[in-house]
Amino acid sequence: MADISNDHLHPLHCEVCQTLMYATDDQVGTQLKCPDCGHLNLARPRPAKRPPPRVMVDDGDEYQLDETHVPPPTPVLTSIESREAEGRAAARARMGVRALEPDPFDDDVEEPAAQPAAKPASRSRPANAPAANSPAPRPAAAPSQSARKKPQRSRHRPAVPVVQGVFSMIFSAEVMVRWVALSLTLTGLLFLLASAVNAMGTQALYLLPFYAGGCIVAGFWMISAAPLFVAIITESSGGADELHDPPGWMALDYAETGFIIIATMLSALPGWLATKAAVGIPDEQRFALAAAIWLIVFPFIVLSALEQGSMFAIFSPRIAASVVRCFIPWATFYIVSALAVAAAGGVTYFLLSQANLLALFPIPWLAVALVLLYMRLIGRLGWWIADAMPPPAEAPKE
Repeated sequence: MADISNDHLHPLHCEVCQTLMYATDDQVGTQLKCPDCGHLNLARPRPAKRPPPRVMVDDGDEYQLDETHVPPPTPVLTSIESREAEGRAAARARMGVRALEPDPFDDDVEEPAAQPAAKPASRSRPANAPAANSPAPRPAAAPSQSARKKPQRSRHRPAVPVVQGVFSMIFSAEVMVRWVALSLTLTGLLFLLASAVNAMGTQALYLLPFYAGGCIVAGFWMISAAPLFVAIITESSGGADELHDPPGWMALDYAETGFIIIATMLSALPGWLATKAAVGIPDEQRFALAAAIWLIVFPFIVLSALEQGSMFAIFSPRIAASVVRCFIPWATFYIVSALAVAAAGGVTYFLLSQANLLALFPIPWLAVALVLLYMRLIGRLGWWIADAMPPPAEAPKE
């Protein structure tokens, strides 16, 4: 096999024109003539190849870690909830309180944190006896709200939920603050609208801004109040006794606002048609008839829309079936709501009959309180129906 290496060739550059030439082993030490310029150049052997540098390091020559300057181990990051749970568990162990047992009625309770290993008891006293200088063991505390993933739900539904436990949410701090804010806004709104309506002659032109401002305030009042009404209904239907996820003050949630507005308008339509048909009765009785029909239709429409998750789904077969299967809950709800409306109407009539302008001030506050109570009753009715009705049939799997 022929040698194809070029070790026998020695590169040579012309000293004048830098032309590259190659000399063989036999020509090393002789004068070679440049083919371009004719200059004679001395041919020298190529430089010897150097051995490649070593990449590997001999054993023992590599960098060593100084054991006296070893960095501390990186701490393992844990969540705040885990550290709080461990702290509570350690405090209970020091005080002799037994570990919390999981709630068999609630699947959303987190697993209790692992208890630290208890110190061995002294042989001079029984293992279950408290120390001489330690306080007496306390009874096991109920699970705190921070140890739950979701808002706490009532464990057992009362026998008549539209009567029992209704005011627990109404008198909660969140609802009371919203009641005060909505009542103040409604009072100012009625003042603006009344000033514009009662204006006479040319004075009405000056009070048109009051009327326009009242309409704007009314729109913002509804946008702020409707999500609160929906939240009260939905959380009450889940058995909650307070608003765990209250909406924003001005969240501008038009979807939740649409649930209340559409249900209110569609519920008022049968009452308006009834007043048109009953033309031979006094106006007060016609108004009472329209209000009664509204109170009957509104819960059905709003529960149907919320049950199906659409503001336009005004009819739910499951809610319609509950009217027959759950007649007692519906009848109880209508009786309680009618008594509440009658009581509020009696107080309002008494205030209107007084010849004092200050007597009209409590009417907006009473109206907002009545609406909040009515939404609470609708939510409790939904909770009663959900427990009494069979679960909806699931769609067959393909």
